[in-house]
Amino acid sequence: MTCRPDKAFLAVLLVLLALPALAGGRDDPLADAATAIDRGDGVAAEVAARRALDAGEPHAAVDAYLGEAALLRGDFDEARKRLAAGGFDPASAQRGYHALGKLELAAGHFAPAAVAFDRALQAGKPDARLWVDIGRLRYQAGEQHLAADAVNRALAIDPGEPRALKFQAELVRDAQGLAAAQPWFERAAQRAPKDLEVLGEYAATLGDLGRYREMLAVARTMVKIDRTDPRAYFLQAVLAARAGQDELARRLLWSAKGAYDESPAGMVVAGLLEYRAGSTELAVERFDKLADLQPDNETAARLLASALLADGDASEVIARFAGRAARSDASPYLLTLVGRAYEQIDRRDLAAPFLDRAARAPDAQVGPLAPSEAGDLAIYRWGADPTAADVAVPTLRKLLSQGRTVEAAEYSLKLRQRYPNSSDIEVLTGDAALLGGDFAGALALYRSAKRVRWTASLAQRIAAAERALGQDGLAEAELAGYLAQHPQDRAMAALVGRAAARDGDWRRAAMLLGHAARLPGGAGDPRLIADLADAQLHLGDRRRALANARRAYALERASPRATSVLAAALEANGTETSGADVLLAKARALGGEPALAVR
Repeated sequence: MTCRPDKAFLAVLLVLLALPALAGGRDDPLADAATAIDRGDGVAAEVAARRALDAGEPHAAVDAYLGEAALLRGDFDEARKRLAAGGFDPASAQRGYHALGKLELAAGHFAPAAVAFDRALQAGKPDARLWVDIGRLRYQAGEQHLAADAVNRALAIDPGEPRALKFQAELVRDAQGLAAAQPWFERAAQRAPKDLEVLGEYAATLGDLGRYREMLAVARTMVKIDRTDPRAYFLQAVLAARAGQDELARRLLWSAKGAYDESPAGMVVAGLLEYRAGSTELAVERFDKLADLQPDNETAARLLASALLADGDASEVIARFAGRAARSDASPYLLTLVGRAYEQIDRRDLAAPFLDRAARAPDAQVGPLAPSEAGDLAIYRWGADPTAADVAVPTLRKLLSQGRTVEAAEYSLKLRQRYPNSSDIEVLTGDAALLGGDFAGALALYRSAKRVRWTASLAQRIAAAERALGQDGLAEAELAGYLAQHPQDRAMAALVGRAAARDGDWRRAAMLLGHAARLPGGAGDPRLIADLADAQLHLGDRRRALANARRAYALERASPRATSVLAAALEANGTETSGADVLLAKARALGGEPALAVR
């Protein structure tokens, strides 16, 4: 549960629920408590455990059940009161120490959680759920490689344990992709058809795969099981927002009763709904919160900059994002927003460099990312322990962004020694190796990290290392493989589509670029639409090519790519020949390459 009932009300409820037991009841209240815990009913579990106390059972036999019941109710103070001292009898020791470990893990106390889980292992027979929680501890503590071993142990003990299947599905999703994880989530849902956590993850994965009808069916099943469960409504709100049904999305979001107001996903959905409704000031509030929460999140920065610009606050866009846009790794979208902000304050001289860079920006490149202000503050705070987990990422970013690759390599070696089972550290160390010219070393580190968590960023890093080693075919296969597992990733679809175009595979290029253009945000990307038009020209689909070329040019008239593609499309269609010549001259003046398609 996510909230704690009023204590006075809970006391009355417990008495009322206990009345039947006082009149005769069942023979084994602790067994009843265990059954209630298994179905996630903390109130019924406490009622049964207190019946055991009333029947004369000592606290040593009952406190494990009371503590676990309190955990289920979200009453961590009561749980700690019952569990922290230990002292459980042999029959309940494993349960008690297991619950204590979960309590410490929820509080972020990794070392005490590990001690409690070790004592639970020693106190009873092998337990699949215990190994699942050990795996979650390892994952959250940065020992991702060891987490996989824990879930394998859990499944060896009980191949059908739903929590083990769910955790395995999550690890497979991270390491292999959405499509590979979906059968594991389906198995978990079959084993636990009323487990809302399992169903929620299953539905979210179906949605990320673009299987929206199946996602909706699972979400509606969740509502039937528990009409108060917020995740079921939030998942449907996301689906409605994707389909452009904003009013329905708002109603569904309202039905979630604010459960996602403080989560990044909730901020994105709510902010986008406000933005599309024209309530740009409210959108700014949502995206500002998101940017504060995730200062290094490029998507959060773009959303906030876009909302600020739509709200007429160009000066704030410049103040907050001009520095970021000046970096070599700035995205075309952010460059365009900053350029438009300068235009809004009539500084076209300052706008031009940003817009020019946006028009010529290549595909995303692997490069050092400077630390944020929060990162610099972390470096200052952890001066006495420079390899602490909280400071590792900003420190290495700072070294790499300043070109101090030798120091970065030395520092990353210390991190590897301190965190030998962390995939995050492997990626950071790989970055230091890549930028230091050790491409084979970087590739080995990236591939090891990929066994735990395969992201779009890591796929691009692997491809960059493979290209540097002359393995272009493997690089393209890496990106294509990631796209196959994450078919709704627009940026990756565009990246793989452009690679197909470079190889002259125009049919595949048109298919991939068209898919990317149909995904959310694709219709407003002038470079993507221009590239699609170019592919269509090469396939002889002149009518669609001209329509898309005009659309790309309307979106960004300063783009040499959009300008020259439109010129080629006009000429291919045999109309407006003089207009094509004018556009070609403009493309040359913009610095583009007008020799496209049929020209």
